[in-house]
Amino acid sequence: MSQVYVPELNELCRKYFIKGEIEPSKQDIYLFESRYSSLKADIFEAMMLYDSVSFKVYGENLPLSILLNEMTIKGVESLIEQDALRFVHWTPSIMHFVEPIHGVIPIVAGRVNSEVHTDPEASIRSAFNFMMNKPNKAQRNTLIRKVRDLYSEPEKGLENDASSFVMSAYKSGKLKKSGLDCDVLDIFKLNTQQKKLLSGCASDLLEYKFLVSQNLTPHKTKALNSLFTDSIKKVSRTDAAIQIAELENFPHLHNLSLELGNPLHKVPKYRNQRNTRKFRSWLNEVSDSKELAEVSMAYIDSIENSKGFFETKKGRLTKNITMTAIGAGIGSFLGPIGTTVGGLAGQALVPAADFALDLADEYLVTELLKGWKPRMFIDDMRKLQQKT
Repeated sequence: MSQVYVPELNELCRKYFIKGEIEPSKQDIYLFESRYSSLKADIFEAMMLYDSVSFKVYGENLPLSILLNEMTIKGVESLIEQDALRFVHWTPSIMHFVEPIHGVIPIVAGRVNSEVHTDPEASIRSAFNFMMNKPNKAQRNTLIRKVRDLYSEPEKGLENDASSFVMSAYKSGKLKKSGLDCDVLDIFKLNTQQKKLLSGCASDLLEYKFLVSQNLTPHKTKALNSLFTDSIKKVSRTDAAIQIAELENFPHLHNLSLELGNPLHKVPKYRNQRNTRKFRSWLNEVSDSKELAEVSMAYIDSIENSKGFFETKKGRLTKNITMTAIGAGIGSFLGPIGTTVGGLAGQALVPAADFALDLADEYLVTELLKGWKPRMFIDDMRKLQQKT
């Protein structure tokens, strides 16, 4: 099952909705609407392309309050039923000392342990406090019961590993490109900006190690640093879908969602449609490639070799067997008298039966087994665009 990790919604919520934690600048306030719209488009894209979406949660489950507001309770419950929703309760952290301590490296690993940061039910309950239109008590209790089992937490000790690894990278000179040159800087005398940079590298590494441990893919690949970007160089489903949209001269899902007005309202329905599910399965196969050109070739090949199952050699044999079985079924359907009729059908009724069975083949059997093409998903998206 393909799984994608989306930390950006948590980050946006904590910047704009939690007072005193991160003070938004005037520019941040001015850009809120465009950032929020773009983020909703990202989530729409992730929901469509991946089997499951994991949202980062630091303390209060603000992402849940946003999803409830955008999708309604019914939409969120639909995602849960589709096994499409997860929450990562983020407790590890990398911090830096404000004042230098002689002989002590300036970063330290730790974990938050307050109730809202460690208890899923408290985290979920707090989400309702940020909603103007709160669910009623019965709805809240139902949501708590359903959502609490969707929580996971990074394994213990992951933050210590990340802290040790980034210090090793610093000493070996691998952080020079990030502005931390071990030949020039004294690790014990870094200024405030340099300490923030070092702890930032360690935090990125911590998140990367978590992704690897859980086999998760970041929806938007951050420019983490040269330590490990090469090791995760693989075609993402997002890149693959963009490439296919360009081949079809069609907006990719992010841009399409911006045209839909409220993209998240119906995404539980859209992602559960047959062609969308099949497209995700197809992406699971082709995105193992390391080259987008291979994805393009696979898509083009699926169009050029688009015969239905009954048009293939193996399919024609199956068709004959199916028609014979239907012919035999005529006798059993008619009862005792039909046994004789069924036997005669192979001789006396060949022209009429052949005509009738071809119709059955065309409308019943072929429709069930004909070849599926990834282009069918694009066709569905075109229809969706035309409705806007």
